Amino acid sequence: MFCAWCGTQVASVSYALCARCGKPTNGAATPAIAPAPAPATNPAVLIVVLLVGGLFVIAVIGILAAIAIPNLLTAMQRSKQKRTSADIRTLATAVEAYATDKNAYPKVTTVEELRPLLVPTYLKSLPVLDGWGAQYHYACLHEKDGTCDTYALASGGKDMRLEHDDLKDYPSTPVATTNFDCDIVYSNGQFLEYPEGPQSMGVGGGR
Repeated sequence: MFCAWCGTQVASVSYALCARCGKPTNGAATPAIAPAPAPATNPAVLIVVLLVGGLFVIAVIGILAAIAIPNLLTAMQRSKQKRTSADIRTLATAVEAYATDKNAYPKVTTVEELRPLLVPTYLKSLPVLDGWGAQYHYACLHEKDGTCDTYALASGGKDMRLEHDDLKDYPSTPVATTNFDCDIVYSNGQFLEYPEGPQSMGVGGGR
């Protein structure tokens, strides 16, 4: 007797597989091999994987937020500081132009009182509030022969408080500051207190 598939001599013809070709010796179709069953998914393992993945994502977001938020806050304060310095310089330019025409600086006590003296001749609009929403300060620091010959413009900075109650108390030598709370002060053509370099967010008016 011979295998119906390959002709190899066999002891008997049956559904038994041929040793040579591996098919039934009687010529029947080769039986299909059933695929191995897929391993069952453990719900507990899936939950743990999802939790670990979620915690990792939250941790990454937290790290990015810890880096980005302080930088964003610092950039916002820096922008307000620059806008305030620009406004003060604009006001000072108008005051200087007024003094050129009148031979004296305005003899008033607030920025709002400058409006009828400067607008619209020297300014189209009068900046009244600084970058933090507080009013600018103006004062005539010294009078000679009944006219004002020294003035000062100032902002209280982020904390919106002047370091000195009287603008006359500020030093006449320019001082650079590194704190957003520090004042910005301009007098007779120069800044007496001005921000320079990296600025800190510390509380208080320290330089």
